[in-house]
Amino acid sequence: MASNPEFRRVVNYTDLEVLLECPLCLDRFDQPRLIPCGHTYCTKCLNELCAGNDAIICPQCRRQHDVPSAGINVFPRNLSYQQLLDIRTEQLVSTRQCQVCDKKRAFSDCLHCHKAVCLDCKRIHRQELTTTTDTLLMNLSESTDLCKDMLGTEVTAFLTHCDEVKKQISTYAKEMIDLIKQQENQLSYELDDMIAQQLEGSKKTLLRFEKSKEEIGKFVRSSKQKIARNESLLDEQYIEIQNNITKHLTTIQNVITNLKQKRKDIIFTPALRRQDRLGELSLTSMVSPTDHPTSPSMTIDDNKNPQEQQQQQQQQQLAPISGVREVGKWGNGPLEFWCPCGLAITRNNEHLIVVDSWNHRIQMLTINGQFIRTTSGTKGSGLDELNNPRDVCINTTNEWLIVSDSGNHRLVVYDINQFQVQRIIGGNESQLNLHLPFGICCDENDSLYVCDRGNNRIVVVRFNDGMFLRQWGRKGAQHGEFNTPDFICCRQNIVAVSDFNNHRIQVFTLNGQFLFTFGKIGMGDVGEFRYPRGIAIDDEGYFIVADWMNNRLQLFTPNGELSAIVSDKNSDTSKDELTPFKVAFDRPIGITVSSQGVVFVTEWGRSHRIIVY
Repeated sequence: MASNPEFRRVVNYTDLEVLLECPLCLDRFDQPRLIPCGHTYCTKCLNELCAGNDAIICPQCRRQHDVPSAGINVFPRNLSYQQLLDIRTEQLVSTRQCQVCDKKRAFSDCLHCHKAVCLDCKRIHRQELTTTTDTLLMNLSESTDLCKDMLGTEVTAFLTHCDEVKKQISTYAKEMIDLIKQQENQLSYELDDMIAQQLEGSKKTLLRFEKSKEEIGKFVRSSKQKIARNESLLDEQYIEIQNNITKHLTTIQNVITNLKQKRKDIIFTPALRRQDRLGELSLTSMVSPTDHPTSPSMTIDDNKNPQEQQQQQQQQQLAPISGVREVGKWGNGPLEFWCPCGLAITRNNEHLIVVDSWNHRIQMLTINGQFIRTTSGTKGSGLDELNNPRDVCINTTNEWLIVSDSGNHRLVVYDINQFQVQRIIGGNESQLNLHLPFGICCDENDSLYVCDRGNNRIVVVRFNDGMFLRQWGRKGAQHGEFNTPDFICCRQNIVAVSDFNNHRIQVFTLNGQFLFTFGKIGMGDVGEFRYPRGIAIDDEGYFIVADWMNNRLQLFTPNGELSAIVSDKNSDTSKDELTPFKVAFDRPIGITVSSQGVVFVTEWGRSHRIIVY
């Protein structure tokens, strides 16, 4: 074969070299053997492939063959390949010159440099390939170690992040526990207050009965003495005694009946899907609606002149109806709230300031509800920190915001344009001794009126320097006394205060002189409240009150007479003319009204939003 001239002319040494390479070791065949599928491998490679197994799988066609019991050597030798291997390379004449050394005939094409090379250059290139491969293998090993280290670093960073999440969960859980504890204390306080009110009514009934009991005892003793002395009593006198007995028995029966009718059971309703409150306490009574006094009808008298009819119509409506809008939702981002509380409109009617109480911040919106800016929202007692702020007002020059920082027992003054803290009024070390300041308002002389909730009083300070001016009030239920004053509003030389636990509104002069009061506890449409909260006075002197537990707003005339009710439902005795339109409220708390008659109401319940109508 080697001496055939035609072979010398057409032989391709590269193809021959590839043909003589073992598919497993990629080197020249060493004792090539045929397996049953027809593929050829080195004897050494077949022994490694078998590795003591009873069968082998062909690496090329994936067929499985049984290994003879005598071993791999039983497979036949590939004599054709062996004959090619036995040919001396010097006998294969190449017509090409080595493209590396240019001295010898080329033996084959190098797969590394893609040049025709002689045997010597091929060996040199093989050594270079070996060195390069070893370097790459070393780099791969180092990369593996580096990858392992990076994976460890990533796992450590992930676990560190998880620890931070655990801390956040723990912190949130502690805050929720504290919040639930506060709610429990609030409910306990409300329950004690309800119990005290119920017992107070029962005590009054018992005191009245004691007087009746004395009269009945005297009557019984005197009647027995007359009969025991065998006095000559006329039949008419016996009948009179019996009639008096019947009268006193009726009195006793009426006392028991009245006590049962006036007694109200206290019911606790859990709020299963609310985060801001454990539940609600309510009073139930067996008294029928007809037992309650009803308010006179407020229909328009056709006999009145047109001017009087117009005045009466104005008293029956809250404001021009232009639709109801909702602004905000629960959260801690822009236009998101967690128990929004007090709010105020800037003096130029361009912006709305909202106290985001449980997010411990103040948000400024446009009058149309667009977000502008907010304070830091950090809970604490530092200069730029708040702790459950409750209300806000604006001074007469429209330059400063004054916030009642209730949890820190102080007032904080902010620049209205940048929300930068300018100064503090009050605080733990101040002689004002504010305790849980709540509602706040500013009169035309820049005097600040503060509901000092924990001390059951109204405190007046001068805005410019925080100097104490005057105070009035103490705990009680008489005129000028308070049981948790909540919100306050001043306009037209009067001050109106929502007396939270006395379920009424008290009106004073700016100097604290009592003028009048309106409201009592109840759910009817006769000027009754269940925990009144926010209060506003419009340009015509009408009072707008947020009736918290009754989920409604009530409008009163300047002298305290009920004019209208805004709610999503009517009481059993409601008149249509008392409800000009319906709005579904969820614990309304803060309230303010613009000069155009637009009313803004914050909701403390599940919705955490602002209602605008």
